[in-house]
Amino acid sequence: MAEEVKSTGGNAQEEAKKEITIEEGLRQLDGLLEKLKEEELPIEESFALYEQGIKLVREVTGRIDRVEKKVQLLSESGQTEDWED
Repeated sequence: MAEEVKSTGGNAQEEAKKEITIEEGLRQLDGLLEKLKEEELPIEESFALYEQGIKLVREVTGRIDRVEKKVQLLSESGQTEDWED
């Protein structure tokens, strides 16, 4: 289940536009944690994995925050809005 976050080789704007699902982000974080638990990793690789993890945490947290705001709006107004993110 350990999945590695990999760059597709595209430019940064293309990659920034391509958002992952919350579930996929959590799976990727799990994979990064498993790799970081390995005792034989060079410090440079450990730092790179840590950096990827921080980026994933920020992205997943942002997506969760947006969903929470939409749920709150729905609860308050009783109306559905554009649910696509």
